[in-house]
Amino acid sequence: MNDDEKLLEELSPSALGLMAILSENPMTGYQLKKLIDKPEFIYWRDSFGSIYPNLKKITSDGLAEKKRADRNGRKRIVYSLTPRGRRIVNLWLRMPAKKKPVKIELLLKLRFAYPQGEEAVMGLLRDYLDHQKTAIPEIYEGLQYLEGLTDTSLRTETRRINADFWYRFSKMLIEWCEDSMDRIQNRDPR
Repeated sequence: MNDDEKLLEELSPSALGLMAILSENPMTGYQLKKLIDKPEFIYWRDSFGSIYPNLKKITSDGLAEKKRADRNGRKRIVYSLTPRGRRIVNLWLRMPAKKKPVKIELLLKLRFAYPQGEEAVMGLLRDYLDHQKTAIPEIYEGLQYLEGLTDTSLRTETRRINADFWYRFSKMLIEWCEDSMDRIQNRDPR
C-alpha cells in the first residue's frame, strides 16, 4: 500500500466528500455549506460543525490549501485541492463504494417501540411519512430542473441520476410508510 492509499484509508467519508466537491471548484466553507444544503445533495448532509474540522484535516494533511480572497471588505478563506489532494480524490472516486449497512433510526425505533403501544408505532410512521411528503416536492423540483437542461455532459447526467434516485427512493418510502400504517391498523391484534 503506497502513502496515498494509506492516507485515503484514514480520511472520513465527510472529508472525502468535501474533497470531491472541491475537485470541481475552489470554495469557501460557507459556499460548501450552501451547496451541500441544496436538494441535489440530500444524500450528503454535513453541518458547519463537520465541515470546518474536515477542511482543517485535509489542509493539514496537504490535500487542500487555503488562500485569503477578501471581497468587498469581507475576509474570505478559499479552499482548493493540492495536486496530492486531486490524486487522493481521483483514487477514491475510482474505488467501489463501501457497502456498509445503513443505520436508519426509524427502523431501530420501530423494532423496539411495540411495548409503547400502537399509537407510538403509528406516530413514528406518521412523522416519517409527513417528512417524506414535505421533502418530495423539493426533490421533484430539482429533478425537473435537471431534466430540463439540454446539457448531456457526463457531469449533468450524473447529477440527473442522483436526483432521480432520491425522487424514486422518496416515493418508495412514502409507499412503505402508508403500507406499514395499513398493516398496523388492519392486523389481528392477538
